Amino acid sequence: MKKEKVEVKSSYSVPNLERGLLIIEMLATQTKGATLTEIIQTLAISKSSAFRIVNTLISKNYLQKNETTKKITLSRKLLTLGISSMNEQSIVEMSIDVMRALRDELKESVMLGVILGDKGTILEQVASSYPVKLSVELGTQYFLHSSVGGKSVLAYLPESETDQILKGKTLTKFTENTITTRKEFKEELRKVRELGYAIDNGEDIQGINCVGAPIFNEYGYPVASIWITAPHGRMPSKEFDSKGKIVAKYALEISNKLGYLAG
Repeated sequence: MKKEKVEVKSSYSVPNLERGLLIIEMLATQTKGATLTEIIQTLAISKSSAFRIVNTLISKNYLQKNETTKKITLSRKLLTLGISSMNEQSIVEMSIDVMRALRDELKESVMLGVILGDKGTILEQVASSYPVKLSVELGTQYFLHSSVGGKSVLAYLPESETDQILKGKTLTKFTENTITTRKEFKEELRKVRELGYAIDNGEDIQGINCVGAPIFNEYGYPVASIWITAPHGRMPSKEFDSKGKIVAKYALEISNKLGYLAG
């Protein structure tokens, strides 16, 4: 009887669906993506099947293709679907103790956020130990170009993904320090990669400074960021470097807990 059930179940398999899932699973391990030829050779899928499946997934926004390099990668849509369940079960759980330790060392409020769509969303926070503290409601969204939560992640995404997220977006000016041109913002992201942390020098809210760093998953993909936020009097620009390095150290600790191995 059991054997009969197994046979009935197997008769309902959908070959192209299985191939599509294999392609997605393969690309999940290829942070720089793969060409159609590489997919065909790795998975031993016929050229016609691979072409139809990949183009269907691209049209549904599950995959994206860089027309210059011809590399195919997972899209933000897949990351968004996965991160919605991963956040509560994994990132927040893995981060909260580290966030408390960071708060204890620097005494400032610590935030944890992710990019969903074209904005960031705050998942968790640990309040400052100072009498005067900055706090927000969980789920609060933030703009990517004026926040360390946005800069930290965008700096380490594949360039094609960053370009797609920023495509058609206006870099709104919130303060006199807000970056408002694409050229300046690209240079800012280069600096983030060089330093290992991002800064918000009163770019989102005048008088409020932040420093943050990215959190990577086991594949080296930036899935979130943590940062500290404080009035400029408690965190002047001359302290950005020393505190940025400390935040980056704690962010790496979370990354390691998620399976990331630097280098």
